[in-house]
Amino acid sequence: MDTLQKEVYDAKYPISRIATKASVKLISQNDPTRDIYQGRYVLEPWSSTSRGTYGGDLITQGLNAAWESVINRSPQDDGVQFQPHSLHTYFVKAGSTESVMKWEVIKISDSRNFANRCVLGYQSHNDLLVVTIQVSFTKDNNLINKQRQFDQQVAQGVTPKSWPLVFKRHPGPSFYKYRDNLHDLQHRTLYYSGHLTHGVPKEMFESSENFNLDTTGNEERGFFVKINDDLAAGVQGYSGASANGVNSSPSQADLTRRKYLALTYASDAFWASTFIKALGLPLGTTKAANVSLDHTLYFHDSNFTLGTTTNGDSNWLYLETQFVSMGNNRLLAIVNFYTVEGEGTLVATAVQELYGFLPKEVADKSRQLHEKHNASKSQLSVAKL
Repeated sequence: MDTLQKEVYDAKYPISRIATKASVKLISQNDPTRDIYQGRYVLEPWSSTSRGTYGGDLITQGLNAAWESVINRSPQDDGVQFQPHSLHTYFVKAGSTESVMKWEVIKISDSRNFANRCVLGYQSHNDLLVVTIQVSFTKDNNLINKQRQFDQQVAQGVTPKSWPLVFKRHPGPSFYKYRDNLHDLQHRTLYYSGHLTHGVPKEMFESSENFNLDTTGNEERGFFVKINDDLAAGVQGYSGASANGVNSSPSQADLTRRKYLALTYASDAFWASTFIKALGLPLGTTKAANVSLDHTLYFHDSNFTLGTTTNGDSNWLYLETQFVSMGNNRLLAIVNFYTVEGEGTLVATAVQELYGFLPKEVADKSRQLHEKHNASKSQLSVAKL
């Protein structure tokens, strides 16, 4: 942690902190079917009281290791154009700050349009397996580029192999209510060393009206998030670094990779704590511990922007969460990520299962809200009769 503090947080020059924290170095390439990487920095806990390291940190560094193996898969190959379209993570053990991570990247398959990697993450001081990640990469995950390529083929008289047809889910009412009024949200920069700020509607901090346990799994709740990081700044440890060890002129491919890493970092974060609203209770007033069992992330399109801009502004994303199932001490959530510009474009979706135990007082309060709602419905029915 001391090295991380000194070289990343106390750096005397502009630095992209998330990309630097995710950087890895190749330590073994003896087997053509697998590469071994080592994280340059330890992973962080999400708070001072956390049992282990932050899951978003684990996934981000593991994804970066997998990406390195795709970029370096052949000197003649343009692997740099490959971008992830999905990853599937299982958290096996709690991560530790005692040592950096060792990443074993198994090269499952390589083809002209896809590359698949299995990543095993070990603590380097004791070889304890803490996370497994399956990552699939595709060539140029950009809908605009795909449409441009299609138009060029048609113009040249070539019959395309695939004809484009696109549809996407649209965000719910909270997006349209707050996208132009972000100042009306409660802004919270918590944990994660200040990398993330969340803009949360005030109704999230109030008990739900007309709460019904039978329908809460159908409801979607939204808020906003931004990445407090200059993704175009220097990065420690990248190839082509300057004398001070920092790459200050990232290529377009590097910038693309960094925004994917930043979105991955933010995908397993504050939203998990909002499950308390799925119980009808105010956010932050009741404590109920949970941990992530797994994390799946789908990248639908690379047309999104993250990080701070040259004038100091930040690009926001809108997150819409639906907690669809709760039982057997497990809670399943679907989280959609939208751009804030225009009508909101769906760029990624996360699916995650949480494990935890509800304190009796939390369960009782939720049931009381449910019973109050049902009693009101019964009284209304009687009144109508």
